[in-house]
Amino acid sequence: MPTVRKLLSWRGILLSLVVHLMVALSASSKAHAQTDASAPVAEAKASQIRSSIERNTKGKLVVRSVGTTPVAGVYAVETPTEVFYVDSTGRYGFAGAALIDMQNQVDLTASHLEKVQRIKFDALPLAHAIKEVRGTGARKLAVFEDPHCPICKVFTKFINQLDDVTVYKFPFPVIGPESVPLARIAWCAPDRGAAWRAIMAGQRHMGARQDCDTSGLVEIIKTGERYNIQNTPTVILANGKRLVGATPPEVFMSELDNASR
Repeated sequence: MPTVRKLLSWRGILLSLVVHLMVALSASSKAHAQTDASAPVAEAKASQIRSSIERNTKGKLVVRSVGTTPVAGVYAVETPTEVFYVDSTGRYGFAGAALIDMQNQVDLTASHLEKVQRIKFDALPLAHAIKEVRGTGARKLAVFEDPHCPICKVFTKFINQLDDVTVYKFPFPVIGPESVPLARIAWCAPDRGAAWRAIMAGQRHMGARQDCDTSGLVEIIKTGERYNIQNTPTVILANGKRLVGATPPEVFMSELDNASR
């Protein structure tokens, strides 16, 4: 699915709209200062904005919901994977920007986007994952990883040391074409888990077979596309929250524990 940033250009934003935004920001009252600033709008208004966006993008953007912001005349629009902002007509949009409450030093977009990007854990193709259970297995997480991703190699060593976890590892060869045969080799191995661990540790057995049924691997890649997973490692916790890239260990452990409660 096309991203908002690709479809909307900064050059398409009128100067008058920018001025309107600055004026509205300065006039916002303390009553608007809140961590999650978006609230539903009247259905008639939401329908008008939705129709305008879908018409102006020729149906390439699917609007899931339209909400208010603390800024008068500016609306928060959710797609299945993104949050962006539009004026009251749905013609002019702000893509790739963050709405900041400067008084309270809160990134309103980040908190909103985190909710939009949650994935129901059971909606993942868990049957195709390399499943590892250690200890009680009480804490669940899924990780999409690429064998040519340097951060993935460090991260997988870290999660391999965790106790009382159930880990679902998804080979996700997206960094480059050289990652694809490695994922296929692991997929076709008699012991898929052992083969994937060896590959993530840097071993290369390029003579191994790759001609098995890889439809499950294809489904993993399609899942990544469906949920706009673009970077590795991407972790999905039991509560649906996603953690992308190099998450500090203490932050990761806190999020893992919170998601398992």
